[in-house]
Amino acid sequence: MNPPKITESPVADARVSLPDTDGTILAQADLWWKETPSHEGQRIATIGGFHAPDSASIRILLDAATAHLKSIGIKTAVGPMDQNTWKKHRFVIESNGRPSFFLEPENPAAYPAWWLEAGFTELSRYSSSIIPLDGTSAVSPAMKDRILSSGITIENLDPSAFEAELRAIHALSLRSFSNNFLYTPLDENDFLGAYTKIRDQVDPDLVKLARRDGKLVGFVFGIPDFAALQRSEKPALIVKTLAVDPASRAAGLGSVLVDELHQTGESKGYTEAIHALQHQTNTSLKITGRQKGTPFRRYALYSKKI
Repeated sequence: MNPPKITESPVADARVSLPDTDGTILAQADLWWKETPSHEGQRIATIGGFHAPDSASIRILLDAATAHLKSIGIKTAVGPMDQNTWKKHRFVIESNGRPSFFLEPENPAAYPAWWLEAGFTELSRYSSSIIPLDGTSAVSPAMKDRILSSGITIENLDPSAFEAELRAIHALSLRSFSNNFLYTPLDENDFLGAYTKIRDQVDPDLVKLARRDGKLVGFVFGIPDFAALQRSEKPALIVKTLAVDPASRAAGLGSVLVDELHQTGESKGYTEAIHALQHQTNTSLKITGRQKGTPFRRYALYSKKI
């Protein structure tokens, strides 16, 4: 093989490639250091868009990537991650064999060990859990009554006001997720663009919006498992995003929103819900536990001081 090369990337701040003697690319990764998250008070770089055939290629590739990042003043590299946590990131590290679900990361099973061999260490973990939908509520009537009597109403997304609803969801996401691990704010236009692309796939009944005095104070966004549908399998309901305004002073609202979504999903014929890609410190894991969720996949993100 030839020495690794650092070149321009059409999607990132740079690209590192490992060419074979005949010029074909054996391994490749994209590098980001502009508009990336901070960790422990320092700007980090992220490594994504990754593929390699073996551990030797990965070591050469990642060594070249981290050497380049060090040369421009970066002290920590994190991956696999395509720029930030709004985009593709994480490796699957444990699985019960259940087929992958819609928007779930996938990778060859050997990749995590190869990254460890290249000097990276585990930075954080995530999990996805399955919950049976049998009509049973995990929220007490007293809790739901307390939430609703506080002036909060829960409604489905209004498709006739799709863009306005998305703008409110985006604004609440910025407030709710600002303290999340490796958080970076997402531009409103990018957010609108991403969801506008899948507008026809959004079931308004599976998006629950909580308002008080006309202001959005919480939401839960559910989608069908389109990957299962493509396999001609019965889809689960994916609980994709849950957010509650930290200033709402509505303890238990997240539990009520998820329970409402589960109840709607069961009424529409779903028999399972997937609580997807939850960070190990996410408070939503408590909701998953109360719903008797069973983890079926675990994921990890890696880092290296350089």
